[in-house]
Amino acid sequence: MQTTAEIKAGAKPVAAERRATVADAIAQVRAIEAEKGVTREALEDIKQVMVGLAQRRELFPRTTFKARGPRPDDRIYRLSEDEGHRFALYINCGEPGTKTPPHDHTTWAVIAGIDGEEHQWIYRRTDDGSQPGVGTVEVDHEFTVTPGKAIAFMPDDIHAINVRGDVPALHLHLYGSGFEKMTGRVAYDVNAGTYKIFPGYPEVMDDPGDG
Repeated sequence: MQTTAEIKAGAKPVAAERRATVADAIAQVRAIEAEKGVTREALEDIKQVMVGLAQRRELFPRTTFKARGPRPDDRIYRLSEDEGHRFALYINCGEPGTKTPPHDHTTWAVIAGIDGEEHQWIYRRTDDGSQPGVGTVEVDHEFTVTPGKAIAFMPDDIHAINVRGDVPALHLHLYGSGFEKMTGRVAYDVNAGTYKIFPGYPEVMDDPGDG
């Protein structure tokens, strides 16, 4: 809610400024993909756009974007999504200790830090993919997404996440396609050397505005 001073000064509500700033960032991302396609080079440019957006921390207050509902350890809010579920931008709020198994996205992705630490293990697959249900992976390298840093993934890249530190991670997650389209994602069981297909994330919430 705006203060009396802000109203008198004609200050734009945070939600309206967030929508406008997000729209500008997504327009830049569309232009990059249109020019360069889905390439590592293009994702490096998209990373810079997302880092710039994430640095506008005043647009993403924790009082607005926080853990809610039946899964308080990990909540996802949709900020923007094009027609056809393209260029989907979310805020991911993960409590310390939140983890995921190694998985791919079936689309390109960029994660940029607003607050907190989201540690990433980036894997490579070590089997030849010839046996259904069998998939072995090993860690290739690690990276921690923090404020001012971002990481990008091609559609078949594999990673796992662990939220570290004492505060929830608040990060931007941008995908070439929205969660509804990620119906063929693969998650790996490192110990068993197997994989399974898992569905799109079903509990995404919309931007709550200034509420």
